[in-house]
Amino acid sequence: MPVKLNVFNRSNLNYIIPVALLASSAFYNSSAAAGAWVGAEGHGYNKVAYAYYKADEFRGDNEDFSEFIGQNTSYYGEYGLGNNFAVYGQLLYQDLKQTNSQGTIETNSGFGDTELGLRYQWQAQPFVLSTSLLVKVPYLYDETDELALGNGQEDVEFKVLLGKSLNEYGYLGVEFGYRYRTEAPSDEYRYLIEYGFNINQNLYLRAKLDGVLSANNADELVQDPVLLSDNLSITTEYDSGKLELTTGWMFNPSSQQKYGVELTYTNDLYGENTLKGNSLQLGFTMEY
Repeated sequence: MPVKLNVFNRSNLNYIIPVALLASSAFYNSSAAAGAWVGAEGHGYNKVAYAYYKADEFRGDNEDFSEFIGQNTSYYGEYGLGNNFAVYGQLLYQDLKQTNSQGTIETNSGFGDTELGLRYQWQAQPFVLSTSLLVKVPYLYDETDELALGNGQEDVEFKVLLGKSLNEYGYLGVEFGYRYRTEAPSDEYRYLIEYGFNINQNLYLRAKLDGVLSANNADELVQDPVLLSDNLSITTEYDSGKLELTTGWMFNPSSQQKYGVELTYTNDLYGENTLKGNSLQLGFTMEY
């Protein structure tokens, strides 16, 4: 969705910056799920998406792994509360399948972790500066399942978000954060770099590097492979870097209520103690 020069009134920047949202994980024309810009009071952004992920390699010590397939349907929403505040959140429904080297298959499906956050924009010039506080809760699934739908932790994450309009050359965003995990798994440092621009009034592109760096403070017993969850996509201590490339189309950029579609390819670019795979996501967006 397009970002405005007056970041508190999105109607002024319809042709400058594309920000559309994701999953996971809030800029304004190409990603409302991860970004410094806060919308005006009563303005909102919604995205419903389907993603398919497949990995046949594990970056770590697990010779028993063969294949992991994850399909999910996600909802992300963001709403401007006024006074430079916005609330945002995400809900995920997953269908998981993991196969070991002997051909044994584990499956599970259902809702995963739920995230709810609050973001505040401190300034608009010479660059956008915001901070956010997010809470993740595991209340919609059974964390004792062999192939659990989440890590079973209550997490609290604080982020500093920076954004800069480059006018006809697009926009640039940077984020840094720390995620505190309440029980045994390691806390995490979070970072993100994002660049996007409009090809024309309807078509926009976005590239994003989304990273996690383990704080290496997991309890010793939890680091024992015998006690780890079977789900290798949510190990208790890991590093990862994902490259995300998005093409988006806004059908009615001049309307107050805007609809769009996005196609996103994500590659597990680097990491340790985590899966290596690729995903495709098809998403439908609405900005109002």
